[in-house]
Amino acid sequence: MSKLNYFLKGNTKIAYRYYKRSKKNLVFIHGLLSDMNGKKSKYFNNYCRRKKISFLCFDFRGHGKSSGNFIDFGIGDWFSDLKSLLKYLNINQSTLVGSSMGGWVAMLYALNYPKKVSKLIGIAPAPDFTKELIWKSLTSKEKQKIKSNKIVTRKVSKDFSYSYSPKLFINSKNFFVKDIKKKYNGQTILFHGGQDQSVPYNYNDKFYKNSTFLNLTNITIKNADHSMSDELSLKTIIKYI
Repeated sequence: MSKLNYFLKGNTKIAYRYYKRSKKNLVFIHGLLSDMNGKKSKYFNNYCRRKKISFLCFDFRGHGKSSGNFIDFGIGDWFSDLKSLLKYLNINQSTLVGSSMGGWVAMLYALNYPKKVSKLIGIAPAPDFTKELIWKSLTSKEKQKIKSNKIVTRKVSKDFSYSYSPKLFINSKNFFVKDIKKKYNGQTILFHGGQDQSVPYNYNDKFYKNSTFLNLTNITIKNADHSMSDELSLKTIIKYI
């Protein structure tokens, strides 16, 4: 296993592992309240090891072993983490694989730096989810709480909850993919789970109706859930790497 490293910038500390194997790079970008040590990350690294592809995974601020408290950040901050780390490691060409929130961040990078992204892969990608999914699901009372600079906690399972802070919404509103006028011409493959209870499997069909991603393929795996960590999903995804 590659040594755990840290990228330091001011008071920021970004934890990462970079397995340098060749000039071809794959960057895995984790989802909300996840980290670089999940099943998908390990699966893709093993695939890259077999294929002699360099592999980068990291923790956003407020996640895993990186610095900061989750409630103090939003998409703008996490997009900055990706940009800073790729610049620091001098990775100028890569395939981006973004899971859920990571899919949103990957889209932002591809649209802003299209020549640096050879291929864009989204796994249940959730662009603009703060507005289109979370905000719309909040009650009037919860919305007022956010507006009053308070945190809303949503229990999603017996032992897991999401904490939605004002900064999650404020630091994300200038980074909605729907507001970006730029285009990405490279191959874009977005995977969705037919049983996804967080991001509807047809959520990204909207990109068929505009020219944001000109070379787009949407693939739905009928029995997969939001994580898409099941064997069929993972085996299907690597076919497109």
